[in-house]
Amino acid sequence: MIRKTIIKILAVIVALLVLFLILRGVVESTLGKKIADAAALFDKGTGGQPGISEELKARLQAADGLQNIAAKYDQVYEEYSALRSTHNELREMLNSGNYDLGRMFDLNETLSKNFAACREALEPLTEGKAHAALGEFQTAMDEAQRVIDVSGYNNAIREFLGKVLNRFPASLLKGLVKESAPALWESGGAS
Repeated sequence: MIRKTIIKILAVIVALLVLFLILRGVVESTLGKKIADAAALFDKGTGGQPGISEELKARLQAADGLQNIAAKYDQVYEEYSALRSTHNELREMLNSGNYDLGRMFDLNETLSKNFAACREALEPLTEGKAHAALGEFQTAMDEAQRVIDVSGYNNAIREFLGKVLNRFPASLLKGLVKESAPALWESGGAS
């Protein structure tokens, strides 16, 4: 009698475990895919606009060009060094694919400041093609930032969170998914 009861209990536990695994698989293939698709908008872009990651790469390329000029002038070593440090950290984060959007947002802001400081320090030192290149790099930085500023990424993520992820039953099932909710493109709180 006890043996039959134990077998029934084990059968129920196994059945519940199988049901849980099936549920998790279904949730992962549906809700997990939707979360991954929403997060991919950072790279793919929204509404015909390029992704923020592509615009960050354009800004990094402009910073590369400015660094190449700055490396020739000992007088701007501090500005060059600060720009290079920020540039390298942001590039490494982009290349890793493991995005910490808050940190990347802050690095992008710091990149702008360091770029401006380095460019200003180079202005009186350069002439000819090198001087003209400073303006071209600034234009590239500004254009890429304008695209980032009008990106529909945050709106798309807010809409996804409000209409899909934070609604029943997804709000209850999101704990079963490996993917975490996509982050917004905003400051991570760094100074």
